Amino acid sequence: MELDRFNRYEENFLNSSRIISRSINQLEKANGNVVSALQDQIVAASVEIEGELSEAEGYLRAMDIEFRSMTSMEKRGAQLKLNDYREELKQLQSTYTTSKLSAESIALKGGPSSRTKLLNANQKLDSSTATLEQSRQILANTQQVGDTVLTDLETQKETLMDARNKVKETKDFTSEARRVLRMMGNRAIIHKMCVIFTIIALGAAIVATGYYGVTKK
Repeated sequence: MELDRFNRYEENFLNSSRIISRSINQLEKANGNVVSALQDQIVAASVEIEGELSEAEGYLRAMDIEFRSMTSMEKRGAQLKLNDYREELKQLQSTYTTSKLSAESIALKGGPSSRTKLLNANQKLDSSTATLEQSRQILANTQQVGDTVLTDLETQKETLMDARNKVKETKDFTSEARRVLRMMGNRAIIHKMCVIFTIIALGAAIVATGYYGVTKK
């Protein structure tokens, strides 16, 4: 089940990665456009990229949570994927920052009016980024809660396993005790039968001896 959820998060991450790469390419191609069109493209591409970066980071964290609950065999392949995706996310963030700065530098060459327009656009972008940051914080808090729940579940699982092992040991001891009691009971019966047989034999010997003595007289 953990592997299935991991694969779904992986698919979502890869989809976000493709969208980010496409938007970065659009941002880089905008360097040759006129300033007014460039400013609009910077804002549109930046909003989309930062949103997808946030989504990709969330999917990566979700994959990490599922990874912790996997079996040892499942973790082998998943660990390599996680390492690659972390590196891929860092590379996308670095490429986006470089492309955005380059595009803004070209847009600023349009004069004071272009600077003002770009500044206003960046303020809107900062507002959107703050909203995304809040979403990241909520996601981080959710992850902490998830980690705590997983830890509690693992502790409860260990407790249940210990309890089950103790119950099994108790059953083994009980079975052994029953076997010993059964053996002791059988021995007691055999011993009682031996005593009865001895008493009968002695009684018979006494009767035979008395009968022999009377007959002889």
